Amino acid sequence: MFADGMHEESELKKPGLDHAMMQPCSHHRPNIVRLDKLLMMSLKTQKSIAAILLCLGAASPVCALELQNQNFSDDEIFSAVVNRFKKPLLHRFNSAATGERPPLLVLGPALKFGAKIKSTSFTHLTQQELVEQQQAVFLLVTKAYPDPERNALYMDYDIPSNASFGVLKVYPKDGGLVTEVLDSYRSSSGARATYGKLYKGVVCQDNTEMAYRWNYYVRNGSSGRCPDTMFTEFTD
Repeated sequence: MFADGMHEESELKKPGLDHAMMQPCSHHRPNIVRLDKLLMMSLKTQKSIAAILLCLGAASPVCALELQNQNFSDDEIFSAVVNRFKKPLLHRFNSAATGERPPLLVLGPALKFGAKIKSTSFTHLTQQELVEQQQAVFLLVTKAYPDPERNALYMDYDIPSNASFGVLKVYPKDGGLVTEVLDSYRSSSGARATYGKLYKGVVCQDNTEMAYRWNYYVRNGSSGRCPDTMFTEFTD
């Protein structure tokens, strides 16, 4: 039925430290040197933790890779992700649709991007834009998080048009990006649930991909007419 395709603040004050600092410098220079090293280490630790917290708060996947000086852009990261699933993302439920359209990428609310990603290999739509256009074939990335060593990125993905979802691993290798599917599942009820969350309370529009998708699901041929006013098949 589906298309294929907090750290605590460091305590630098040690017993006897005040007494040591009151003595002549010529006799206690090693203590001062050690103190300087401790201060430098503390500052470096604070900066590192601040950087990690900043990236986690921004929820941008590019942070995970920039920490190891790879400097991949959002476009490069998501182009690799989209390319991994390109075939099913090119499918159209409207058989009369002509021309190849770039794959559609939708990022969930957990991924906080201040601006849309401009790319030649895919089109980045907000969830609002997706619903307004009533698109049915798209890649939805709900989460993106780095591994503990921050040298790879994991993404929870969902492609409801072919009822597939899972976890994708993205990591740098030989100057490029490699994608690896770690978990992959197929579920028609899961696909309906995804559409239901997006299109709950939305009036169906004729001749949209979602209208064709609905008819495809209920085996009503290639009609672009909405079977009902609301998307009851996916939201009830």
